[in-house]
Amino acid sequence: MYSVSSTEMRHLEEQSGIASSELMEKAGFSVFRAALHLAEFAALTRFVILAGKGNNGGDAFVCARLLQQKGCQVDLFLTVKPEQLQGDAMAAFQRLPQCLQQSPHPELTAENLDWKTLVIDGLLGTGVKGIPREPVATWIKLVNASGCPVLSIDLPSGLNADDGSAELAITADITVTFAAIKTGMLLQRGPECCGRLEVADIGIPGKWLQNAAKGLEVFSQNDARQVLHRENFSTYKNQRGHVGIIGGSSSYGQAPFLTAEAALRCGSGLCTVLYPRLAENHSAIPKALIVRRIEDAGKGFFNRSSLQEISSMLNSFSVLACGPGLSCHAESLPVLELLLGARKPVVLDADALNLLSMAPELLKAPHAGLILTPHPGEMARLLKAFHIDSEFSRLDQALALAQATGSTVVLKGCRSVVASCDRRCSINLSGCAALATAGSGDVLTGVCASFLGQQMDPFSAAALATFVHGRSSEILCPLGSRGILADDLPAVLPKAIHQILPVA
Repeated sequence: MYSVSSTEMRHLEEQSGIASSELMEKAGFSVFRAALHLAEFAALTRFVILAGKGNNGGDAFVCARLLQQKGCQVDLFLTVKPEQLQGDAMAAFQRLPQCLQQSPHPELTAENLDWKTLVIDGLLGTGVKGIPREPVATWIKLVNASGCPVLSIDLPSGLNADDGSAELAITADITVTFAAIKTGMLLQRGPECCGRLEVADIGIPGKWLQNAAKGLEVFSQNDARQVLHRENFSTYKNQRGHVGIIGGSSSYGQAPFLTAEAALRCGSGLCTVLYPRLAENHSAIPKALIVRRIEDAGKGFFNRSSLQEISSMLNSFSVLACGPGLSCHAESLPVLELLLGARKPVVLDADALNLLSMAPELLKAPHAGLILTPHPGEMARLLKAFHIDSEFSRLDQALALAQATGSTVVLKGCRSVVASCDRRCSINLSGCAALATAGSGDVLTGVCASFLGQQMDPFSAAALATFVHGRSSEILCPLGSRGILADDLPAVLPKAIHQILPVA
């Protein structure tokens, strides 16, 4: 799936053959459904709907009508007089219940916005450029200062749909956009203003979306659905992959067990953690997990004394994951060298990446089955090690590192980037700030390894894993971001997978 410009989106709507009024009804229904979900999660009891005179206002009217019919408390605020509405927006307004038609509020004040309110932003659409005019500018400032949760329709009001610029824009918690992501939602202030992204299907045929001019490649739920598959009913554990996790140390004992549980929860048939003998683990270990204590010469981390035991076990595994909790002692470099030379698919994260930065020569040849999952700090060290310009954009950094290492790279962060050595590159659309917590990356490592071990190609495994990982955070935290532990994520991974494809 690719992002589109505002002009391309209008062209798609015109070419779809669907009446504009029908598109508006479907868009409004998508917003209504998302609004109900958020209100239920956060125990919100009131909906403040802000509407302008354009089609976004029409979508807002459809949502208002459906909420009112559901028995919700709805207050409608309109930036223009009702008689100034035109076309589909006017028709949608005229379908509102009489109580809303007769009393739209012309002014918004701080007193209208309390913490039990969900604000639905339908002020401005994709065609607006520059600083919003009054009264929209004042309303945007009031909403941003209110602390109320905000759902934006199609695009946060004030955000440029094409380049992501915004001198004054709504800061939304979630944006429900229609048919396709607009390129500006991914650039400059786009991620900050949009919050979580939900792409709603409003009936535009897939062939029109596929034939649209290509913007930035993104990975959405539809893309995830293409990668996941229905398992054969007669499958058994050895067909589902055996993940070998090499990690842990006396400094970071729990991390590899987060990775291991995530791998099992995503469908791996077997999972074994290779763990330094002196390292201590104080976490509960899933009973299905295999743990092997490895000789560490009394040091509490892997070193040359660990090589023989690790080497003897490698043939048992279909995929390797290395790094969570490993610690970056130079004495562990021979272990990393062993794994990179094992001719097995490998996922490297955390201190395995830091070790690789210390000795990039260990990657003696391009490794087609290699996935690297750096956060920005680890990425900075890898860029320096492989002589890549750190001034590149995030997309270009990921692509350059993928080509330099012959790998697939997951550059983590807001709108994580997945890039492969054959120059495929996509921006992940799932996830929220709830993932900004210790151990979240260890979970992602396990998801990547699980899908890689289930015989997916590295790019598909990495892109799907990143999407599923992000979706799990959205399930746990539809609004806000605080209070989630990485420990909470593995148990939600199956639900995230089944939301994408129920029979997966």
